[in-house]
Amino acid sequence: MRTQQTNAKQSNKKKRYAAVAVAGAIGLATAGGAYSYWTSLGDGSGTASTSAGNAKPFVVTGGAADAMFPGDTPQTVTATISNSGQENYTVSTLKVWVSTDKAADCDGSNFLVNGAAASVAADSAASIPVTQTDLAPTKSTTTTFTMQFNNKAKNQDGCKGAAVTIHYLAS
Repeated sequence: MRTQQTNAKQSNKKKRYAAVAVAGAIGLATAGGAYSYWTSLGDGSGTASTSAGNAKPFVVTGGAADAMFPGDTPQTVTATISNSGQENYTVSTLKVWVSTDKAADCDGSNFLVNGAAASVAADSAASIPVTQTDLAPTKSTTTTFTMQFNNKAKNQDGCKGAAVTIHYLAS
């Protein structure tokens, strides 16, 4: 009797395993059908635009702190380049030239920038070393150079009391 009960239990187990296997196969077949799809092609387009940018996003400030005179020592000038634009801009060059309010008797050549006679016009402006920098809006970077009175071998009385302007070009 025991053998019949054991055989019956084993037979029931085999039937249950077979039922589970059939249910699993049906489930997989159904699941596979859920992932079927067609392939095809399509096309289309979209649009985008760019800003016009700012023609002159850089604002440069800086000047000599002390009044200059023939024979004075070089002064360190700190030039600050700020981004006034609404986008990031990269500053890679800075140039300077010098003028005065007494141009007839005292032009920019009466001053030295980094030890050389200062340029008197934008087209011949002297380059000032600047580290190329990506400036976000409202951000700034600084650089320094030296400036002093150019002690020429002639009377420079025309420069007495002159207002000296340092002009900057940043790009």
